Amino acid sequence: MLEALIVGLSFAAGALLAVAAMTPAAATPLARRLQEIHGPGAAGAQPEELTLPFTERVVRPLVESGLRALGRLLPRALVDTARRRLDEAGLRIDPARFVGLQAALATLGVLGGLLLGLDRLLAGAPLLPAVLASSLGVLGWRLPGVWAARRGAWRRRMLARALPDVLDLLSVSVEAGLGFDGAVQKVAEKFPEPVSGEFREYLRDIRLGQTRADALRALADRSGSPELRTFVAAVVQADQLGVSISRVLKAQSDAMRLRRKQRAEERAMQLPLKLLFPLVFFIFPSLFVVILGPVVIQFLGVLRP
Repeated sequence: MLEALIVGLSFAAGALLAVAAMTPAAATPLARRLQEIHGPGAAGAQPEELTLPFTERVVRPLVESGLRALGRLLPRALVDTARRRLDEAGLRIDPARFVGLQAALATLGVLGGLLLGLDRLLAGAPLLPAVLASSLGVLGWRLPGVWAARRGAWRRRMLARALPDVLDLLSVSVEAGLGFDGAVQKVAEKFPEPVSGEFREYLRDIRLGQTRADALRALADRSGSPELRTFVAAVVQADQLGVSISRVLKAQSDAMRLRRKQRAEERAMQLPLKLLFPLVFFIFPSLFVVILGPVVIQFLGVLRP
């Protein structure tokens, strides 16, 4: 019982550290109220850092620096994989800090598994503690990655769903006389996240001096969406060959709508197969109990002497 309590507290502490490392800093209610009354420079005579709570001034920087240092000790390939996954998920987090968080949670999982099986370990039976430690360690390592991967998959679905409408707005804006970058600005203003965020990043890259082709390729690499890669390749090719961008955008919009329709039909075809498992294991047994239950009861009553 004591080991389970210690493990629970360890995981709770790890979760709090993860939240502290992944959430942005916020001002205290007192500082916000002073800014509302006196304006932005109303922190008084004390520096701005002193208006933050102790956790934001001391605990969070220590946690972030520790996780970043731990992540830099791991292989570079893990950091590169985390960077790509975080970009696809739209998370502006230091990849080294993210990998350090995975390593810290894995360490907590291993320690928790050893504590849970401490009595078996002391009794000379290390199999159960080893299984618990390895399982919880793998779980702690995988959880942040799975969360980022699921968020990235959600963003790719949202981008693929909104891309035909984005191309329509781009085409109409270009035909109305706007340049391509001006049309992208309209998309960033009219569409919600994650579409607006990705195209705002494209505009930021353009303002920083990148060429349109490089900024578009960075947009495709950052999103990880196959549909967006196709769109970027078509626009870059049209820009290099001098083809009318509005015509290319219109053709791409029609192709994206056709692809979205085909994807919906494919999912509809898969529906009967996906319904087979719940039907066989959950619905059919219930129907058998309701239909055959009274018959079985009557039959047992007839056989009873």
